[in-house]
Amino acid sequence: MMKRLAAVLLLGLATALAFASPASAHGEKSQEAFLRMRTIGWTDVVFSGGHQDANGDIVLAQGEKFTIKGVAKLMNTWPDTLAKGLPRIGYINVATQGPCVELLTRKINDVSTPGRIEVTKGHYYTFEETLMGRRVGRWHVHPTFAIKGAGTLLGPGQWVRVTPHAFSSPVKLYNGKTINLENYNLVSVWTLQVIGFILGLIWIFWWTWWGKTAKGNPRRTVTNPAVTLAIPLNDDGVAVGLNTKKDHRVVNIIALATALFLLIGWIWQANAFPVKIPQQVVEYEPPQTALDTAPTLAMVDARSAKYDYQGKVLRLEVDTKNVSSSPIELSQFVTSTLTFNNPAGGDAVSGPYVDRMKLSPSGTIQPGQTATLVFDLPGQRFDDEHLLPRGESQLTISGLMVFKDASGQKYSAEIEEPLQPHYVS
Repeated sequence: MMKRLAAVLLLGLATALAFASPASAHGEKSQEAFLRMRTIGWTDVVFSGGHQDANGDIVLAQGEKFTIKGVAKLMNTWPDTLAKGLPRIGYINVATQGPCVELLTRKINDVSTPGRIEVTKGHYYTFEETLMGRRVGRWHVHPTFAIKGAGTLLGPGQWVRVTPHAFSSPVKLYNGKTINLENYNLVSVWTLQVIGFILGLIWIFWWTWWGKTAKGNPRRTVTNPAVTLAIPLNDDGVAVGLNTKKDHRVVNIIALATALFLLIGWIWQANAFPVKIPQQVVEYEPPQTALDTAPTLAMVDARSAKYDYQGKVLRLEVDTKNVSSSPIELSQFVTSTLTFNNPAGGDAVSGPYVDRMKLSPSGTIQPGQTATLVFDLPGQRFDDEHLLPRGESQLTISGLMVFKDASGQKYSAEIEEPLQPHYVS
């Protein structure tokens, strides 16, 4: 019976490995829609470098650099249930399928940022990350904003295709020596990994395969787990035949071998690498950007958010008052990873996360004037990104309305409104 079960499990594992396809996304669509819309507002995210192919992929060779620039706003609509409603520590990074790209430099609010930052709800964080292609293949790359106590939020992604080329990753050490991270001390690394792995295998196989009970029977820990669970926590199971004196001796030998291995490794590294610096922890509060101190252009008050399930249209109605001294117009609406441009505003509509809105009235709003802006957004884009909060605990639409004045200066205002599912007339 056990042999048949093992054969079935082995066959299932082989089938899964043979027909499994590589992951092509990072689970951002599995997060609740209201969380993604109420946490981070991503605007003006641009990938540059290499060249674009017919599919819109960025194509670059191994070792060739590319950059990700953009703005991330920590929304005032941040849910009270995340990080106790008061995010304090953040970390801007990238997400992709493993170490297929290499992060070289990162600037936040024009300041070099090697580590995490102190964040404030409602503030803007401009970022610029310089990366280079490392592993040959086609990879989906996202900027990310991680918040301590809440998790990681992903920004708009881009496919990056890395082609073969002579590649190295030089790094200058504290002692002045330059090394290549791609092959530095690989023999030592593999030796330590293999020895540790073998010790672990010996431990596992002894308790599951090699070792026998006092009567010479196979381990009950495998064949009869109910027996293992029935004995007290601190009972070694000798009375019921789970363990023997030989088991105690083998366990002691493995423990001593492990301790000796660690001791030899510590002595070796102390002599091989005498020059060291402690792991550095850099944390600071970035200076405010011009976006944080920009004059207010508009005051907004959302009146309704309605979704037409038949026509696949999301309609937002927002009372907007121009409180500046210049005519303004709505340039964009941004929510989570999606950006909807006003065609009359002159912003280019390009990229997998960018689409058009239908705005009424479509003209400018004069100083002191209040207008009710009605803009329709293609609901299919929300469906594709799983951003319609159907069946969730909060049926809410949140986002940033980006306004632009006559001089081109931008200002964003947040809106949040309960979603009303119905048929738009």
